[in-house]
Amino acid sequence: MTEQHPFGGWLAREMAQQGYDLSAYGTRSRFARDAGLGESIVSRALRGAAAPDIRTCVAIARVLGCKASDVLAAAGLIPDENGEGPRPPTPREHLVALVGDDVLAQEAVIALLRALGKWAP
Repeated sequence: MTEQHPFGGWLAREMAQQGYDLSAYGTRSRFARDAGLGESIVSRALRGAAAPDIRTCVAIARVLGCKASDVLAAAGLIPDENGEGPRPPTPREHLVALVGDDVLAQEAVIALLRALGKWAP
């Protein structure tokens, strides 16, 4: 089981504060449309399946009416106001960022990295 990124909980709270009722049908679609993002990106972020990239954070900030730096910090991409920096990505997170959730592609990359002596899980 993969660990969930805490950004999903943060995003759900911020959306609720802006009047996006996640229990209502179509809310994710409406938020995605308002942000100019794909619904799957918003869904993955809300599930905590992955941290959003910078472009996605900026789009989310625009819709939520907050500073992009707040969203970037919540996503772990920059330090927060306390100076707490983002933790470095794990090898598995790098792998998912590279090839996505495709398990076969992940296994192929791991096999290649092992052959090169570069895989340290």
